[in-house]
Amino acid sequence: MPEILTAPASRPAARTQAISLRQLRFFTALADTGNFSRAAERMIVSQPALSAGIRQIEEHLGVRLFDRSTHHVSLTDAGAAFLPHALRLLKTADNAFVDMSDVAARGKAVIRIGAIPSVVPAAAEVVARLGGQCDDVSFHLSDGKNDALLGNLRTGALDIVVGVLGRTEEGLEATLIAEDEMLLVTPKDHPLAASTSLPWSALEGSEIVHFVGGSIGELSSAAMRQNNLSPSTRYKVDQVGSLLGLASSGLAVGVLPRLYTRGLDTDRVRLVPLVQPAIKRKLMLFHRAKLREEHPRAAALCALLVPALRGALAT
Repeated sequence: MPEILTAPASRPAARTQAISLRQLRFFTALADTGNFSRAAERMIVSQPALSAGIRQIEEHLGVRLFDRSTHHVSLTDAGAAFLPHALRLLKTADNAFVDMSDVAARGKAVIRIGAIPSVVPAAAEVVARLGGQCDDVSFHLSDGKNDALLGNLRTGALDIVVGVLGRTEEGLEATLIAEDEMLLVTPKDHPLAASTSLPWSALEGSEIVHFVGGSIGELSSAAMRQNNLSPSTRYKVDQVGSLLGLASSGLAVGVLPRLYTRGLDTDRVRLVPLVQPAIKRKLMLFHRAKLREEHPRAAALCALLVPALRGALAT
């Protein structure tokens, strides 16, 4: 089947020639290499053939996509704006070809789900249950950092993402699944361990460890700044096990979301909700706004995933 994208009917007659996926691959290869020879080599075509493909795209769009010099090629503003759309379309096409092969071979539609690590246990539970109920679906599940997952969602590498609400994501739709409260982690014999909840100000004078990067770091850092607190300069962690080890030893107290404690051995520590301010991560189910047109089966599954994830996370 030829890889052809039909030009919009409203285009002027001079621009009705379709842009092929092959030409879009020429464009992305040239954008990546900045050199016609290297791009042609990557695409295994002659340089004149690649140049002709780029020229046809520019003629179709009516804009110049590249500034050309003797030794270098760079994207114009229009080319830079066009690039993410080309990448998303190519990724969607690649996924569609794989899905068509999978459907032909096994009669199942592929749905790719990404989740932040703290949600993966609940997501795996839900995927296993829905996988048994939906004979026509093959679920793919992967983890990753929130920004990377949303980037893969925008490019079409993922169909659905369970992540954390941050800045407004243009072109994406989001549904609230749960709110994840921040906890203080202390040894059981620590002076703060007997409390049922604590204001952040109660941590004054303590060695505090928390995850510096990502949404968790942003939330906990903001709360500490509001209460004139500073994280420990002696102890730094990036893994849950490391934070729990420091907290259980008494060297420091830790701050982390409740979901990170699911399934962990917390016999040696006490978990105390932190309030004033009450900091909660908003866990969301994200999908592209046009998922209903791009992947109707994945869009239909969102209606099942949301309540199922709410139930799994609540337990």
